[in-house]
Formats: sequence, C-alpha cells, structure tokens
Amino acid sequence: MSAHRTAISQEDTMPTVIKTVNNGPLRIKGAFRVVDHDGTTYDLDGRRTASLCRCGHSSNKPFCDGTHNKVGFTTDDQKPASPEDDQN
Repeated sequence: MSAHRTAISQEDTMPTVIKTVNNGPLRIKGAFRVVDHDGTTYDLDGRRTASLCRCGHSSNKPFCDGTHNKVGFTTDDQKPASPEDDQN
C-alpha cells in the first residue's frame, strides 16, 4: 500500500472535533456532513474543515462569514462544571 493511501486511511479514522472559537464560530474538523432541517446535505466539496455561525448574523448561514466581528459578538466559553464539582 502506498504512503498516500495510508495517510488518507488514518485521517478518516481520526475523530471529528468541534472547537469553539473565542467570540466567533464553531470550527469543525474531520469527517462530517452538514444537513439542514429538511434533510438536505450541503455540498462541501470534500472539505474537512468548516466554521458554523454562532452569532446569528452571517449572510451565509449556517456557515460563518466573519460578521461576528462587525456586530461585536462575544462569548464566555468555559467548560461547564461537572456534577462532581458540586459535591465538594
């Protein structure tokens, strides 16, 4: 098997990661599909990274177009406390 095929195979087994961007979108990396409320899948042309709007002002929803910078969107993304934290 060629090294190229091995790299693709390993990439496909990596978990999908969704990361919050401070004062910005949700960034998705890995193998994923974006599907609307009617079940229609967006054509992402094989992309393995996308940013989804959280501010609600993008003109390209559900994808981010950077408008969060213009409207002053802010977030307070902190890991929520676990139930065990409340017991101490």
